[in-house]
Order: sequence, then C-alpha cells, then structure tokens
Amino acid sequence: VRHVGLADVNPFPIAVDLTDLSAGKEEKKSGGGLFGKMKDDDKKKKGSDGEWAKHATIFKLGSKLGVKKTIAFSYDKDVHVEVNYEESDNLPIGTGLSIEQYDVSGIAEFAKEMADKELGTPKVSLQFELDGSGITKLIKAEAVVEETVIVEEEVEVEDDDDEEKKDDTEDKAEEKKDDDAEKEPETETKDDDKKEEKKDEKKKKTKTVQKEKKKKHVRALSVSSYHVGTIRPYSPEIMAESKAKLDALAQKDKERMMLEEAKNKYEGYIYFIRNKLVDDEEDINKISTEEQREALRKSAEEAEDWMFDEGFSADLKTYEAKYEELSAPAEKVFFRAAELSARPKAIKALTSKLDKVGDLMKKWETTMTHITEEERQEVLDKVEEARKWVEEKVAEQEKADQTADPVFTSEEVPGQTKKIESIVGRLMKKPKPKPEKKNETDAEKNETTSEGESTESEDLDAKDTESTEADDKKEEAEEKKDGDEL
Repeated sequence: VRHVGLADVNPFPIAVDLTDLSAGKEEKKSGGGLFGKMKDDDKKKKGSDGEWAKHATIFKLGSKLGVKKTIAFSYDKDVHVEVNYEESDNLPIGTGLSIEQYDVSGIAEFAKEMADKELGTPKVSLQFELDGSGITKLIKAEAVVEETVIVEEEVEVEDDDDEEKKDDTEDKAEEKKDDDAEKEPETETKDDDKKEEKKDEKKKKTKTVQKEKKKKHVRALSVSSYHVGTIRPYSPEIMAESKAKLDALAQKDKERMMLEEAKNKYEGYIYFIRNKLVDDEEDINKISTEEQREALRKSAEEAEDWMFDEGFSADLKTYEAKYEELSAPAEKVFFRAAELSARPKAIKALTSKLDKVGDLMKKWETTMTHITEEERQEVLDKVEEARKWVEEKVAEQEKADQTADPVFTSEEVPGQTKKIESIVGRLMKKPKPKPEKKNETDAEKNETTSEGESTESEDLDAKDTESTEADDKKEEAEEKKDGDEL
C-alpha cells in the first residue's frame, strides 16, 4: 500500500510590480487595461526614462497554498505595489490580471531621518501570503537600517607586570637555592613544587576594550490597499445590503415553516375531534348534549372545507385564529370528559393523605409529648375543614349540570393540604425540652455508696443514657419520615 500525500496548489503564477509611489498614482486608475491587464510592453514602459521599477514572481505555478514570501530591496522613497496574475495559458481568457494594489508610505520620512544621522538607505521588506483560498495579500511592510556602533566592554586579560615580577623573584630564588643546595636538599624540593604552583596561578585583571556592534533601526510602514478593474470586493455598504437581503430571506423561510406547522396542526385537530367523539363516546355522552356533539362534528367538517378552499392561500395569523375558533369549544367538552376520572383519583389521594395526618397526630401523643394538645388539635381542625370541603364540592358537582363547566377540578384538590403541611412542618421543627439535671441530694447519696457500687451505677446510667438517645434518634427519624410522606 502506498500512501499518497495531497496538497492544494496555486493554479496561476502571481507576480509583484513595484514603482515609485508618485509615478504609480498616475497609472493605478487604469488597472493595466480594460480587464486590469498589464502587458510586457507596459512593464518595460514603467521602468523606462530612468524611473525606478522592479518586477518579481513571488508565487510560481504549482506553489503550495498557505505559504509566505518576502521580497527586500533598498529604496528611499514611498512605493506603489501591484499584485497581479502573470499571463499564463492556464489563466481563463478575459480574466483581469490585477489582484490588489497597495500604497506603502513612510519610507521617505524614515530615509530622511536616517540621512540626517548620516546612515545608509533603508532596506524595505514586503511580506506576502498566499492563503488557503488562493488569495495573495501584503501582510507586513517594514524598513530597516543597520548602524555600526562602537561600544566599550570590560574583559579579563592576563597581568603582564605581575608576570615580570614573578620572573625576577624566581631568578633570585634559584640563585639562593644553588648556594644552599648541599645543605638543604629537602627544602629545595619543596621550593620547586611551590614555584611550579605559582606559575600555574596567573593573575588576571579587567580591561576596557572597544568593539563594533550592529544596531538596527526598524520602522513599520503604513499600507493602504485598493482594487481596480471590474471585479472588486464588497464595500461596507454593499456588504450591509447583502446581509439585510439574507436576513429577509431567512425570515421568509422561517415564516413559511411556521405556516406549514400551523396548517398541519389545524388539520390534525380536525381528525382529533372526529376520533375523540368515537373513541370516548361513552364518557363524552355523559357530559355533553347531542347538540354540543353535533356542533363539534359540524365545526370539523367546515374547518376541513375551509382549509382546502380559502385556507389554501391563508397566512399564518389567519390559521392561528381559525385554530382557536375550532379548538376552544372542543377543549371544554374533552376537559369535562377527562375530569370524570381525574376528580375521583384526586379525591382518593387527598383522603388517604388526611388519614395519615390523623394517625400521625395520634402517634404524637406518646412520641412527641412536647407538642401540646392545642397544637395537635389545630392540625386536626384543618383536616376536618379539608374533608368538609371535599364533601361539599362533591355534593355540588352531583347536583350541577354535567354538560356545563364543572364546579371544581382535579387540580384544585391537592391544594387543600397546603395549610396542613405548613403547620405539621412547623411542629416537627419544635425542639424537645432538655432533660432536668439531678439535684444535690441525689449526688450526695451517690457519694456515700461504695466504690464498686458507684462504678456499677455509673455504667448502668451510661447504658441507659445511650439507650435513651438511640430511641430518641429512632423516633425522630420515624417522625421525619411520616412528615415527608404528607
């Protein structure tokens, strides 16, 4: 298996033409012909009569995309830069050669400053990028002048005076050694070793020297770009206009989708009415008259006829209004049918909760003795009020016309325990009274007992205390569980 690497390449060669900015301004409006072309004769003409001009191919045919190239030249005036396609057989006939043009300024001013300092001509660097889309742009322009300066530095060198002193000292030492050679042979050996050590230890000193160094004066240049020819980028005004058109088209698409959804919703409700009247016929007959059911059937038929006639060209607001007109009477009938089963379920759940509250109050008589009888009675009174409310509403519903709006709904039933839950929650947070401390008489009696009996009594008291605390925690957990179930 051979892995083949792929890379996007430049299909057309791209060149750069440089001229003096003052001369380039006279010709830049034409863009090099009708399509922005620049013929070879035109290029030669630009460099004639002693005018400064340069031409360079920066990206050849087949160059990889996403690369940068820099051209550098020495010049002391502002320049005009033209980025063009070079004429090639690959270039489609009639294609404008001009890509983009630039006026690079700031060179002349920088060159004058350097001339006042008696420095050389600036070296101008222009960096171009061929991006991933195949578009060439000038991305960086700067001018540089190098100056040679003399700087003083401190360096370490050997001390010559010290070396001469060392030599004289060594000569004298050798003469002395010759006189005493026979007397002190061992001392001579030691002196020789010391002399060699001193030779190795050379003293150094700091010396100031002058060196040449390069100092760079860098100036970022000002660049203004523009286009010539018939094909140009969008201006801010045209871009804003195009975005506004796109937003308008997007809004129309959104409204069209909303209209289609409204049509589907309207048509779906027509079939919903027809199916509901058949599927839930028994329950609907209990809470509606024949006239009401016939009105629903007729409204569904009329809605279907309208949809395929006038509704074919109706707008979104019309469909929304027609849907409300169709669904309002039907929803009342279907809601009453749903309440036939929803209300009994809600009443059963409420009754079960009220029974649990009553059992909890009875349990608290022994487990939560710090809750007074008046406080428990307050809860029981609220329970009786809720039971009475249910009985009255059920009686009123049985007497009321079943084909009219219900006296109460299943959503109202659970709310009858809100006050009860609030009171029970407050009572559960009521702290228990702290146990009373033993009096001094009991303490004196305990002191008179024997040491063994006292120890045994303390152990029993500790066990009783632990047992009582465990029972209290267990009772609190059970009470919290009962409260959470409410």
